[in-house]
Amino acid sequence: MDGAAGPARWATMAAFFINGAAMATWAANIPSVRERLGLGEATLGFALLGIAVGSVGAFALAGRLSARYGSRPVIIAAAALTIPLVPALIAAPSLPVLVLTLLLFGFGISVMDVAMNAHGVLVERRLGRPILSSLHGLWSAGSLVGAGATTLLLRAGVTPVGLALLAAGVLAALAVAALPRLLPGTLDRGARGDGPTFVLPRGPLLALAALSFLAFVGEGAIADWSAVYIRDALKTDAGLAAGGLVAFNAAMFVARLVGDPVRARVPAPLLLRVCGGLAAVGMAAALLAPTPALAFVGFALCGLGFSNVVPVLFSAAGALPGTPAATGVAAAASAGYAGFLIGPPVIGVVAGAMSLQLALVLVVVFAALIAAAAGTVRAATPVGAAPATP
Repeated sequence: MDGAAGPARWATMAAFFINGAAMATWAANIPSVRERLGLGEATLGFALLGIAVGSVGAFALAGRLSARYGSRPVIIAAAALTIPLVPALIAAPSLPVLVLTLLLFGFGISVMDVAMNAHGVLVERRLGRPILSSLHGLWSAGSLVGAGATTLLLRAGVTPVGLALLAAGVLAALAVAALPRLLPGTLDRGARGDGPTFVLPRGPLLALAALSFLAFVGEGAIADWSAVYIRDALKTDAGLAAGGLVAFNAAMFVARLVGDPVRARVPAPLLLRVCGGLAAVGMAAALLAPTPALAFVGFALCGLGFSNVVPVLFSAAGALPGTPAATGVAAAASAGYAGFLIGPPVIGVVAGAMSLQLALVLVVVFAALIAAAAGTVRAATPVGAAPATP
């Protein structure tokens, strides 16, 4: 282990926190924005598609930029773009402005997502032990803080725009303090000898990418629609409606804190099978709950289930024999983030045609598919992890 790896780990954790907090601050304010602009479910789903469209070119571009300049400057530049867009989203005066801002937000946050995951694998390899669960735990911590602060401040009477400005200031200060401690861009810049910076996934990598897509569809659906579901189906106010997202992220954060030692001891297929099954049961419980409190319990169980799915899949993608680590992670992260961004608009379209409750049943189905396909991760053993065969 080199001396820079330790500080770089904390800086990478900060990047994950910033990314999660920015996304959750926006997600927890969706009901307020929807009400202020008078948007129906289908129209809101169309607006959310702006994030997905903005991310399309970002996936491959993030890999190319990281290969040319290193992941460190890409993370810093993407954070500088993304943070100011949080208050801009919440203050959007019209649907066209909202969609345009979502395009830019989707681009910035997805470039940052791919780059910080690639940087996390670089730090993990320099440390010689699993850390991706704790990194994703900081993403969950950021989501928890973003959603939790939104809930508390809205209930205290702070305006959505005011709390968004406060959030942007705090995240900007954290970025300035932490991100310069990332590993130098020269360490993962222009690694042409390792192969292409982005490839279309095939074989085991395609399977891992597909499971990442399903996992992120579930996380994205909960991030963007849980507050709307609780407010409309269970008749709560805007502040309490974000409680489902808070419960989901709190449970995910706690589970990811212990995820690295668990991954080092439990075979990956078994862990993935248990996580997928728990996520399916938790989401089903949330959709059947007759009260907000019981729905919160269901979302918490779902958060426990989804907690270590993505770290297992990303680390396995980076350890596939014959595939460069950066290429594997980029493919899984790109597919996963596509699910995170494309899933919520699809949920909105289905909800407009049927009902939001029925649309969210897709999350139950996708979590069950992850559990059923857990054997896919036998093809790779993550750094420092238990052997992949049960």
